[in-house]
Amino acid sequence: MSGKPSENRVVRALPRCALWLALALSSYWALRLAWADHLSYGAELAGRERAVQLAPAAAAFAERLAQGREELGGDCLPDSRRAAALDPENPEPLMRLGVRAELAGDYPLAETSLLAAAARSRLYQPKYLLAQYYFRRQNADRFWPWARAALEAAYGDAAPIFELGWRLRPDATWLSANLIPPRREMARQYLAYLCNRERWAAAAAEARKMVAAAEPLAGRRPRGYPASGAGQAWVSGESADRPELLAYCEARLSRGDGREAAEIWNAMCRRRLLAHDPLDPAGDRLVTNGDFLQAPSGRGFDWRLVEQTGVSAVAVGGALRVSFTGRQPERCPIAWQYVATAPGTRYRLRYEVRERGDAPARGIAWVVSDAEPGAESAGSLEFLAAKDLARIYLIYQRPPGSARLEDTVSIAHVRLERAQ
Repeated sequence: MSGKPSENRVVRALPRCALWLALALSSYWALRLAWADHLSYGAELAGRERAVQLAPAAAAFAERLAQGREELGGDCLPDSRRAAALDPENPEPLMRLGVRAELAGDYPLAETSLLAAAARSRLYQPKYLLAQYYFRRQNADRFWPWARAALEAAYGDAAPIFELGWRLRPDATWLSANLIPPRREMARQYLAYLCNRERWAAAAAEARKMVAAAEPLAGRRPRGYPASGAGQAWVSGESADRPELLAYCEARLSRGDGREAAEIWNAMCRRRLLAHDPLDPAGDRLVTNGDFLQAPSGRGFDWRLVEQTGVSAVAVGGALRVSFTGRQPERCPIAWQYVATAPGTRYRLRYEVRERGDAPARGIAWVVSDAEPGAESAGSLEFLAAKDLARIYLIYQRPPGSARLEDTVSIAHVRLERAQ
């Protein structure tokens, strides 16, 4: 009977001992893993090898060892294989293994690893790596499906894929039909790529396709416009395709390609992607937003306002209201726009100047680039076009012997017509 209390104490102590043992073991493994993690980040290769020995089932430590061997020019494939095998459903170690295997000349392993990565991910990167791999192997049959799959999954800059496709087959029409997926974002990027590479014939074809497929947005007439007839325009929201199409117009205008820029600009107007009437280079509708019923956008054929010290300009009330503080330069541009012209044709620019003060607005004038100036009178300027694209500038120039203008002037009803 005397031994029973002692036995009971031993029995009660067993669970506590087991708990302490479990805590000790867990602490040991936690400390071991923490020490292995520290070693795996070290610069010494021996430390990374020791980390793998301490935690042989950790894929991250095997990957860091592979990175260390790779940086030192050693054979990293065994460690990279180990990292991929320890985390078989993760595409990242498979992609790294594929890239390393190709660099090492083990092409079967490279292809198998990259295909396995692509099978485990719907993202862009493994598809892009496969397209690169097959491009380098000059395997066109396998390149095109993976390049298109990469574009279907792309979420950023897709220009590298376009460039690979162009190098493999420099045929813009074929690439547009067979490489570019039916994603508006990719069509926009492809147009930007062609413009950046100055492949203008291909860019023109893509711009025509894009503007024809662009989704027009419902709009409303701005205040002051009639229900129909001349001067009709629309206030519309932002179309996703409009910025890229405007960028294309800008690129063509900067090169002096007025006809190509006007074609897309007019198509955008007809599709109501822009709140303006189409230009009519053969008729008398040559100025965009000549009544200033829209705020100048500074894009394409619309007005561009020039920032100047002592000058501020804003479109309001059907006119461009320009305020001068008297501290403006003696000669400075205020606003300008591109106009489509025909070389050798004489034109007449008409406009109205409205003064707020009692004195006349002296110093307000117009000049035309790439043209031979002609007769000038109040509210009218004639010129002879030399190219198919000109620029009309509204300027201020202090008349000799007078003080700088200090007033507010309104410019309205700007028109350009063929002179008789």
